[in-house]
Amino acid sequence: MKKILPILGTLLFLTPFQTSFATPQKIDGIAAIVNSEAILESDIETRFRIIKERVPNGIYNADIRRQILTSMIDEYVQSNYANRAGIRVSPADVDRAILSVASKMRTDLVGFKQALQQQGIEYNRYRTQIENEILMTNIKRQVIKERITITDLEIDDFLNSPESLAQSKDEVHLRHLLVRSKDTVKAEEKIKEIASVIQTEEDFIRLAISQSDGSAAVQGGDLGWRPTNELPSLFVRALSTGYGPFYGPIQSNAGFHLLWVVDKRVSDVELQKQTKARHILIKPNAIRSISQAQEFAENLYRRLEKGEDFATLAKEYSEDEGSALKGGDLDWVAPGAMVPPFEQTMNQTFVGRFSRPFRTNFGWHIVQVDGRRSADVSDKVKKENAERALIAQKQDLVLSNWLDELKSQAFIDIK
Repeated sequence: MKKILPILGTLLFLTPFQTSFATPQKIDGIAAIVNSEAILESDIETRFRIIKERVPNGIYNADIRRQILTSMIDEYVQSNYANRAGIRVSPADVDRAILSVASKMRTDLVGFKQALQQQGIEYNRYRTQIENEILMTNIKRQVIKERITITDLEIDDFLNSPESLAQSKDEVHLRHLLVRSKDTVKAEEKIKEIASVIQTEEDFIRLAISQSDGSAAVQGGDLGWRPTNELPSLFVRALSTGYGPFYGPIQSNAGFHLLWVVDKRVSDVELQKQTKARHILIKPNAIRSISQAQEFAENLYRRLEKGEDFATLAKEYSEDEGSALKGGDLDWVAPGAMVPPFEQTMNQTFVGRFSRPFRTNFGWHIVQVDGRRSADVSDKVKKENAERALIAQKQDLVLSNWLDELKSQAFIDIK
């Protein structure tokens, strides 16, 4: 059975579900009620099947169940907010996300549905889960936009700070454990007790699953790779001591934190190598299989070889809404801006030439390279990067406080 690869930060792996439960759960029931909606035990179990690969050891137990239930309650109150705010996810966005997963499995939609069925996952439930993942991302993006404002003075201060100058290229792979409580004394006592028994990363993972109030608790607190200058400043100051891999307790307005550094890396790239490119995208969909999309792209490639204009064909046939009207023009593309297969093919294509059709998560592409340059990052880009870093530093606390507000206004009954 091939694994299903992730398509978003939170769209997860699927593997055969053979030894998932430490103790079999045969009787369905209501796990919680959020406003007028019920979360069933079977909903929790289905969610576990979907995220099993991200769960350390892949074992379903009481701590994992509790963390999944907490996460689902949070999602329910956020979904209610989305309904009130008129935030929606289009069926086309869900289709693209699912086809992206299927393409990474090297299969079409039919084969993907069969893979889900073999793992005990109903396709409609999986589709609902994907829709929900996209919705959560859209909601948070909207809240961040509404609640975080970065001033020009903040940007200038950041650009001149040692944090920005020395760590703009640093990345760190972190695990995170958070203890929250309205009673600061009790929260501090709890975090110190947890910290006192952590000797290894396995200890950290186990306690993050059982004790953390953080959003990544069910994954053992795994936050993945983060740019250092996009971490909260409290974290950056703690990590700068270099005592690791274990740091904390660290107190913030959100609670008390523990950090475990899994790994670090530093980029030595000084000049940004940019490529002027345009492309044609042909997508698989409900009525066009992956192989049919490939065949269509190959036909366009033959027309290009005969001398037809790339921009004209892109305007007529490309299904990338952002570039099609511009003749497929992507402007100057920076490293890392495109998915790896696209960037690799683009980098291997000579200036003034176009590639053979190739496949990414989004479909089949033909890319044409119009130019290349090595350039220092402009002041505008530096300011944009600084603004993004400052937003990232603030967003965890803002989203946490916003979620607390939603939950305080909701009826939540955990059975």
